[in-house]
Amino acid sequence: MNYTMILASCIAILLGPKIAVAYPVQGLGATSCAEFAKMYQSDPKNMELYFFTWAQGYMSGLNMGLLANKQEAKELGAETNDQALALRTYCADNPLKTYMDAVLNLWKTLRPFSQNTKGAK
Repeated sequence: MNYTMILASCIAILLGPKIAVAYPVQGLGATSCAEFAKMYQSDPKNMELYFFTWAQGYMSGLNMGLLANKQEAKELGAETNDQALALRTYCADNPLKTYMDAVLNLWKTLRPFSQNTKGAK
């Protein structure tokens, strides 16, 4: 019986922190840039679509938070090809970072959203 308790305690100690850790980001944004690059090489068209869609959704969420607090949002609709290229370049240069880090780096460079932007209502 003592052996079982000791074994269970050891397993709980070894696995407990890994199970109990909460991550603030889930999904594609938590992927390392190195893993993104490998996935992109294997299927550029689809991986770009999946990851960039996540990026646009994440940045849209950031915008909604800013707008809800009456702060200036960022323009997401312009130069999307350039945005996708910036994300790939960041990841190539920073393989140990996450895709979310690449998105936040891009976010800092985006121009402010204007209600006068073409297509805005």
